[in-house]
Amino acid sequence: MSEAVILNGTLRQVGRKGPSRQLRRDGKLPGIIYGHGENVPVTLDAKELLKLLETRGGSHSVIHSRIEGDKKERSVMIKSLDVHPITDTLVHIDLLEIDESKPMKLEMELEFNGVPVGVKEKGGELRIHRKKLLIECLPKDIPARLEVNIKDMDVGQVLNASDVVRSDAIKVLTDPDAHVVAVVAPKQDKAAKAAEAEGEAEQGKGAAGAGAGKKK
Repeated sequence: MSEAVILNGTLRQVGRKGPSRQLRRDGKLPGIIYGHGENVPVTLDAKELLKLLETRGGSHSVIHSRIEGDKKERSVMIKSLDVHPITDTLVHIDLLEIDESKPMKLEMELEFNGVPVGVKEKGGELRIHRKKLLIECLPKDIPARLEVNIKDMDVGQVLNASDVVRSDAIKVLTDPDAHVVAVVAPKQDKAAKAAEAEGEAEQGKGAAGAGAGKKK
């Protein structure tokens, strides 16, 4: 499960874009905490945030914000990150204040692990029907990731949403019978199918001719 981490920062004066550009040049990241009844503009350390994103849990971590000048420490989660399209550097962050005593809904990506035995040994085809699931749980129970082990899947086998999450602390809001991943029988090439059908037809004609010859 995700672990709470500390993120330090300072209050930020809202104004023109110039100061924000200077902050980014100094290794700082402008952002906003969307709090309970108030929005708090903040400045964070970009390197510290990148380190957080690289840890297990990443963007799903519960963060305890310690913002110099803010009147309280807040429990927050990352709502969104803006990344520069060319330099791939962080430009802005939005944080959402949460109540750790209340369950929250979030959509999580699925991580598929392994190569199905039905694909590796029997030539089956892997079909991924869903890459995300909608779940609900307390912030402390948010998983670092939703892993789906598919290495033992055989041809004709299907995993549904209910097969992916086994924890009693997590409620799956996606239809539990919704297909997530399947291994299907390999498709034959159209030309091979046509050749096979033609061969069967020729064999049928030959058998019919042989039968007619015997009657004479």
